[in-house]
Amino acid sequence: MKNMHTFIGRFGFVGPLRLIGALGAAALLLVGCATGGGAPMESAGQSRPPEKPAKVEKAEIGGRAEKAPKPVVENAPEIKPTLATTGPVARPKKPPVIAQPEAAPPPAVPPAQVVSRCKVRKNSVEWVYVSGGCRNGYAHGRGRARSVDGRRTYVGMFADGAFSGEGEYDWGNGVRYVGHFLNGRRNGSGTLTYPDSRKYSGQFKDNVYHGEGTYIDADGAKYVGQFKSGYFHGEGVYTWPNGDVYTGRFKANQMDGTGSLVRANGDRYVGTFENNEMNGTGTYTWSNGDAYAGGFRNDKMSGEGTYSYANGMKYAGAFKDGRKHGAGVLTTESGRIRQQWRDGEKIAEEPPMDAPGSAATGSR
Repeated sequence: MKNMHTFIGRFGFVGPLRLIGALGAAALLLVGCATGGGAPMESAGQSRPPEKPAKVEKAEIGGRAEKAPKPVVENAPEIKPTLATTGPVARPKKPPVIAQPEAAPPPAVPPAQVVSRCKVRKNSVEWVYVSGGCRNGYAHGRGRARSVDGRRTYVGMFADGAFSGEGEYDWGNGVRYVGHFLNGRRNGSGTLTYPDSRKYSGQFKDNVYHGEGTYIDADGAKYVGQFKSGYFHGEGVYTWPNGDVYTGRFKANQMDGTGSLVRANGDRYVGTFENNEMNGTGTYTWSNGDAYAGGFRNDKMSGEGTYSYANGMKYAGAFKDGRKHGAGVLTTESGRIRQQWRDGEKIAEEPPMDAPGSAATGSR
């Protein structure tokens, strides 16, 4: 009878996965609001040399040492980080409005005193009625007024001494509002511009952004959507100067809820956000074709998920802080391989379950 030979091979691959550093806002997103930033990140497409397999043990065959067979599958490529490679994600964070624009310095020559039988109701400063209609001792109809210190001017409609209707308010320092007033306050539609190129056009309520509007920041960042009490709040679209675009829900100037983030480098995330970061469940697709679907925490893959490689391989298992961590299964053309990971380093692996001659195949 011919002798039967048994080949015993153990294979292990070691090599930590390198996680690329964190991004930055502020943003909105989410979003600053309209201010904030992020530190430049290492390129997500950067690769490293393939990991070397551990030394293969030799098996005794017929009294002589023979090399064990080579592994039937290659190690899967590194997983990619979900952090931004360029530009901030966590923007904006600060409110896009200032409570009250600073007044211009007083003029070198004090304004001439104006004696008027009509009064203008005081708001943040005292006013003098320069010209226009009058009713019951108060400015009424179209007219002109200036602050007592001569810094600010208002031209437009009055009602019983208060700014009401369409008007133009100039702070005298480059800040200017053109739009609707009600009882001396900005209410309704209007446009507020600043000397540093910031601009808001849309709805106001009691002097703050409220309703639908468009905000353009000094650096060119742009938000189009819903506002509440001066904040990005509700549905909106935020575009960063570098070309990244977020479309979805905002809460108090931050990306919060369901949305999609399309980055200028071609990466795309669709899922849930919280506090300006990818948190919850979603799908992140890289420009090279890799994709991850599963849990996220603080902009990183965390929890159960499936990472699909562009070359056809697929890993399903546990992730933590953007690395494989815990039990998982790598699926390749040669079969499915059970693996154990710790902080991105593979610590155990079984032979392919579906490969010819494997334990899993033989047990069927």
